[in-house]
Amino acid sequence: SHLTKMSGEDAMREKELGNQAYKKKDFDTAILHYKKAIELDKTNLIFHTNLAAVYFEMKNYTECIKECTSAVEVGRAQRADFKLIAKAYNRMGTAHRKAGDLEAAKTAYEKA
Repeated sequence: SHLTKMSGEDAMREKELGNQAYKKKDFDTAILHYKKAIELDKTNLIFHTNLAAVYFEMKNYTECIKECTSAVEVGRAQRADFKLIAKAYNRMGTAHRKAGDLEAAKTAYEKA
């Protein structure tokens, strides 16, 4: 429908703004844009992996892992390309490792 197309385009615009902020290490702004993108389009796992990347850079591993989990769930529901899902698992593994949870890291890496 026209409405979903509109919100999809708006979501992509928010993602781009998030990417620009992320590159400038303006993480708070990036988070706002990625969250807005997710609100506008709940079917795109990339918004979640991007948000996870911001949290990772901020060393907020708990939130990073949460977003990776959302990315995997959205990706599976949408039958997304497995490479994208694997990327979420890999980042999740790295976040677990950095947080000192090696068991959980191993499990995430194996799923990727």
